[in-house]
Amino acid sequence: GKTTSTAASAATYDTPSHPRWRSHQLAEDYISLASSITLPPTHLGPFGYSAATGHYPIEQVTALGYLTSPLRRPTVVEKWSPYEISTFEAALALHGKVFHRVQHWVKTKTTKEIVEFYYIWKKTSHGRRWKDSYVEEMESEDDLCGENGKGKKG
Repeated sequence: GKTTSTAASAATYDTPSHPRWRSHQLAEDYISLASSITLPPTHLGPFGYSAATGHYPIEQVTALGYLTSPLRRPTVVEKWSPYEISTFEAALALHGKVFHRVQHWVKTKTTKEIVEFYYIWKKTSHGRRWKDSYVEEMESEDDLCGENGKGKKG
């Protein structure tokens, strides 16, 4: 009946493979990646308090001090917004590694910045996952089109 199909659709909505949760996981991965790149490894309690020494370490680097230091240079990934990264990935899917064409879509970055970002991005878990899904998509399109004259022998 109708209640069974409603319960079944609610159950599929709550699975990790649902697009809602997949986008949530991508956001979590992006934030984790950004944190791991930008924050130094510190093991302090709340407000920088060290339980081991029983005081607040004045001289020790804190995450906030590190991030706001005038001596710190931002990493390549930090200079890119999530929108710019999404546009970069979409343009990369369309044009491949023809970076001057990708730059026409990511107008806020130079071709040099796009190349620099690409070689860092492709090594990230997000870049590898994106590439794997893109390759799978291309393979499924090839399956739909048949051999398409690629010269494969069977």
